[in-house]
Amino acid sequence: MPIIAEVKAIFKDTGAVLRFPNARNAFLIYWLLGTAALIYSVLFVGFVETALVAVISILLLPLVEFVVHRFVLHWLDLARNPITAKFWNRVHYAHHSQPSDPSVILAHPGSTVLLIGSICLLSWLIAGVTPLPIAGVYLLLFGFYEVVHFACHLPGELRSSYFARRRRIHALHHYMDDNKNFGITSSFADRLFGTHATDKSKLTRSPTVRNLGYTGDFAERYPYIERRVE
Repeated sequence: MPIIAEVKAIFKDTGAVLRFPNARNAFLIYWLLGTAALIYSVLFVGFVETALVAVISILLLPLVEFVVHRFVLHWLDLARNPITAKFWNRVHYAHHSQPSDPSVILAHPGSTVLLIGSICLLSWLIAGVTPLPIAGVYLLLFGFYEVVHFACHLPGELRSSYFARRRRIHALHHYMDDNKNFGITSSFADRLFGTHATDKSKLTRSPTVRNLGYTGDFAERYPYIERRVE
């Protein structure tokens, strides 16, 4: 597909996502807050540092997606405690149990604040980077991430090859093997770490693809989540 046609198709698919009130509200909040933070950062931190942080943050997005998805959202031990189990249920378990349920596609606002706050804190502790531009950039990036993720679960035809490819790859994560395709906006990190998959015929359906391992004796021992599937 020619670039101009693809860009137009991406905008149309984005419009389809934003017809859902919860997706539209989340996107607008992230982008308004992110834009405000970046404007403030340019004025008071400086254009050069803000631009540099933006470039680095965009480059690191695939790695951030991969690490958080694979090592936090799929961390079964979170179900061992009633408090963290409730958190894990909302941010990921419920979504894997019912992938098409629009009420659990988007991230909980609290998890977004926790994630961006953690990135800001780590960046400040490790490299002394001012948190404001990082917060602004990742709010914008997370708005983009939410649109892509929501599009991955939209029924019907998607116009853009980008969204269609992301949905096809993400579907394998939800319906075939939860240990593959952790990236949402790209497959860069999955290719890098050997978890990329595109061919359904080469995959064996994982027994944990819908329950993430919360089943059997483990679920009986830690009965803090209402099990939707076995």
